[in-house]
Amino acid sequence: MSYGTERFFKELAKATEGENLNDQEAMQERMDKFTKEYFETMDKKDRPLDAFDYLEMAEDAANGKEAIRYAKKALELDSYLLDAELIIAEEKSYSAEEFEKQLKAIIKKGETQLLEQGISKEENEGDFYGLHETRPYMRMRKEYADLLISQGKFRLSISEIEDIIRLNESDNLGMRYMLMALYSFFEDEEKALALYKKYEEDSAFMLLPLIALYYKKEDDKQMRMYIRKLKRSNPDVLKALKLFMDEDGREEIEDIAYSTTYRPASMEEVVLALTQSAFLYVPMNDFMDKLYREF
Repeated sequence: MSYGTERFFKELAKATEGENLNDQEAMQERMDKFTKEYFETMDKKDRPLDAFDYLEMAEDAANGKEAIRYAKKALELDSYLLDAELIIAEEKSYSAEEFEKQLKAIIKKGETQLLEQGISKEENEGDFYGLHETRPYMRMRKEYADLLISQGKFRLSISEIEDIIRLNESDNLGMRYMLMALYSFFEDEEKALALYKKYEEDSAFMLLPLIALYYKKEDDKQMRMYIRKLKRSNPDVLKALKLFMDEDGREEIEDIAYSTTYRPASMEEVVLALTQSAFLYVPMNDFMDKLYREF
């Protein structure tokens, strides 16, 4: 991933530390000066590598040993890089249990770092991720929630994701989608509808779990209402469903599932919504057939 924005604001904070920038005009003037100098430095071919350079090298490394070496170099230059700590934990952990232990320690370290920067859950609740300093910490929380789901610890993952969304109401990390699938898994209609109302979004990520919820409750009227919403919002649903009904579609499904990008209201969106929450859909043997018939 690109860390350009986080690098910029870290360097800005470092450059302006101790400066009195209460006056808006003076602040803008200082920002303009810093921005010009920053990009001039970044454009230099011979500039020394910084912590973010090594972090990106660690993520792109050919093997685990190389990834650890670059991640450690990144931490030598910036001990606040939680993403580098994560890479080391992923490569060194010999089991999911060990990785969970390491991840919890990284999250705790992140909380300490934020407090040192004057950022607390109590005072900044709802605005996390809008503050650039919180982004590495929030990524670690997402990583932990994903790990809990992969371990089948669904109740714990619900509590974790609910807390993530409480901290970051705009939900830049898209945790609401997994939460909706989890609510549907436990047939928690009240919470699912509250989440849908909160974000008022008719994507496949939000609507498919609601359709599944009412399929499980054998409420065809409500199920078909959300199917109609999905039909209106995404014209490529049937195309996606055909991939799941056809054995020859597996390869394309896998290609889409491992892709890092997708186009909203597309076939790819539907495929991702179904594959990323497979724990919800796989146990329902007839669900895909019924959904296909309805479309």
